[in-house]
Amino acid sequence: MLAEYELNRERDENFYILSHADGICPVHFHRKVEVVYVLSGTKSIVAAGKEVVLGADSIFFANSYEMHGYYESPDSKQIIIVFPNRMLRDYYAEFGDKMPLGNVIDDGEFCRSLLPHFEAIAAGEDCQLVVQAHSDMILGRIMQKLGWREGTKDRQTFVDALLAYINENYAEEISLDSMAEHFGYSKYYFSRMFNDALGTSITDYVSAVRILHALDMMKRTGCTVSEAALECGFSSLPTFYRVLKKHYNYKSVKDLL
Repeated sequence: MLAEYELNRERDENFYILSHADGICPVHFHRKVEVVYVLSGTKSIVAAGKEVVLGADSIFFANSYEMHGYYESPDSKQIIIVFPNRMLRDYYAEFGDKMPLGNVIDDGEFCRSLLPHFEAIAAGEDCQLVVQAHSDMILGRIMQKLGWREGTKDRQTFVDALLAYINENYAEEISLDSMAEHFGYSKYYFSRMFNDALGTSITDYVSAVRILHALDMMKRTGCTVSEAALECGFSSLPTFYRVLKKHYNYKSVKDLL
């Protein structure tokens, strides 16, 4: 799967479920909330630019718009659930402006208490009321376990505006100063808001978006790496490869096309 802002998934009101297999996916992000239950083995996951390794009976939680990806872990099996927007109304009402204090829960007893809810959703429970109950139990209990702090007010609206601006201007020069001026904040306050809302820096986020567009351009047009990199806002080819190495666990561009 090509890592990208998964706009197509935002329109999909079905669950995405991988059950009892090894999920592999380059760094990606979307508005939806994603959870991983590690059933066996050890699973390598990247979140917020850092790699973490989870053992059996542990849970990984990716909040909306948080960049995350899964490296190949042949000895591991997981249940991965991406919750559709229609199942997240209760979650957003309760936690939409809150930021979880971490991504990983490794308390085996706690995680096993949630496994029946993961299994029920993965099995394709037909009654939507029951599915909603399982979803609310998973998300609510995870947030209670992780804890949270108050985040950016109206976070979803703010992030939607950020994504629209970046997607329209990624090929141009984008800086902290220019974005702060556009949104009407001091650069220091805007930088804190950005990091608080997306869990990463402006530089890293814009670079990731540029990488995604460059890879898509190469796939669609067959152009060279140099042409795509410069067209999508990178100042040089070495900069492109430096960002590629930072965000993706691949040796060459061909692995991503």
